[in-house]
Amino acid sequence: MKRVIALAVAALLTLPAASAPAWAGAVGRHHLLVVSQDGRPGTFASVQAAVDAVQPGSGPATILIEPGTYWGQIYVPSSEPGITLRGATGNPRDVVLVDDIAHGTVAANGNQYGTDCSATLSVAGNGFAAYGITVQNSFDPAANPQITSPQAVAVKTVADRVVFARDRLLGIQDTVFASSYADPFTPAECFAPGGPPATSPPGSTTPPPARQLYLDDYIAGQVDFLCGSGTAVFDHDTIDILGHPGGTVSAPDTGLEQPYGYLITNSRIINSPGNLTAASYYLGRPWRHTGVTNPVGQITIRDTYLPAAINPEQWQNWTSPPFPWQDARFYEYQNTGPGSAVNADVPQLTTAQAAQYTVASYLGGWFPRL
Repeated sequence: MKRVIALAVAALLTLPAASAPAWAGAVGRHHLLVVSQDGRPGTFASVQAAVDAVQPGSGPATILIEPGTYWGQIYVPSSEPGITLRGATGNPRDVVLVDDIAHGTVAANGNQYGTDCSATLSVAGNGFAAYGITVQNSFDPAANPQITSPQAVAVKTVADRVVFARDRLLGIQDTVFASSYADPFTPAECFAPGGPPATSPPGSTTPPPARQLYLDDYIAGQVDFLCGSGTAVFDHDTIDILGHPGGTVSAPDTGLEQPYGYLITNSRIINSPGNLTAASYYLGRPWRHTGVTNPVGQITIRDTYLPAAINPEQWQNWTSPPFPWQDARFYEYQNTGPGSAVNADVPQLTTAQAAQYTVASYLGGWFPRL
């Protein structure tokens, strides 16, 4: 056991400075757990087992995950703040956390998981971070024709001060559910014994902060694959549209009480398969999520490359219940690429207005140490 921990600590301390966690020079003050598929003594066979081994109130913990594909849902509860998941090699392709639960999947208690509870990784613990891993929901609609709602979440988080950096987040619909406690189904309900409840009370009308940073990530999906009510910054990311003509990149359901929802900045939106015709896809639509109090989606996309697949109208209405995108808080500023040629009716921020929609504005006094 001592040798395993020594090797893991050595691996952390030899990471490049830009990749090392803020505490890399003070490992002794933190808990270090190792996840491995080889069954070595002193390691855990699953990420969830390592999370469960962290005692509430024991302080920050890093879970070092050795290369492999690890199946099963993972839940980080609110009682365990300060957990970091780190891929041992730094290459996110080497460590894959995966499950295939979708909106219509039936739990052991006979209830459907629903979109809210389908996530491969659900985070409720503040101060969570993930570096150099892949989180995937591999649900296959073609192989499951009995499930007609293909919402299948890779990552859902309702916590504050959350970082995903240099990761791969993969799915089809609702890949990243960057949410808050305004959302009606909390992770604690989703992971109750036997499965999620059939119904849930409305979300909080005064949710605590849920600030999240997605930095230098690769995020892939087809429909609404950035969605939720949190305050989330997507900075220097590659956002890959995998298909679905008429679909949308984002579906924020930001509560009106929140001034900031999503910010996509200094990023690239692409269509790597090349399977979308010009002007066939949209940047977002204002989700009217049942249970969120007065959702009036907010998103700013600025200084970002937009591909030819993006329609000059840029945005779409929510259809059921009807809600026009013009009534939401959707802004753009100085985007580039063939998809940045917008219709005259699509609002663009002035330079003075853009100064209010920056990374610092969204993170609101939180300065992540990466």
